[in-house]
Amino acid sequence: MELSKYNFENRGSSLEEFGVTNYAYTFKDVLAYIDWIESKKFVILGGDVYSRQGDIFDLTYDSWYYSPKNKDNDSLKSISMAKNYIKQYTNSNGENFYFAIAVSE
Repeated sequence: MELSKYNFENRGSSLEEFGVTNYAYTFKDVLAYIDWIESKKFVILGGDVYSRQGDIFDLTYDSWYYSPKNKDNDSLKSISMAKNYIKQYTNSNGENFYFAIAVSE
C-alpha cells in the first residue's frame, strides 16, 4: 500500500491542488492516524502544517522531520516526535490547523 495515496478512514482532505499526492488531517484525526501508523510499526519521516480558509489550504511552512537511525527504535521514536510536535504546535497556535505526514512502510 502506498500510504501517501491512502486516505485514513476517509478523514483526510486532498492536497492535490499543491501537486502533492497526500492528505491533510485535523488535529484529532491526525492523532488517530498516527495511532494507526504506530500499530503497523511504520516510521513517520516528517510532516507539514497547513491552514485552511474555506476549501483553500495554505502551507504555513512549519514542518518537522525525522531521520531514521535504528530500525529497532525508529517507529516509536518517529511516532513520539510527530505527536510531540503536533501537540506543541496546537498548544501554541490553536487546533485550527491541518497536518500532512510522510510515512515509510
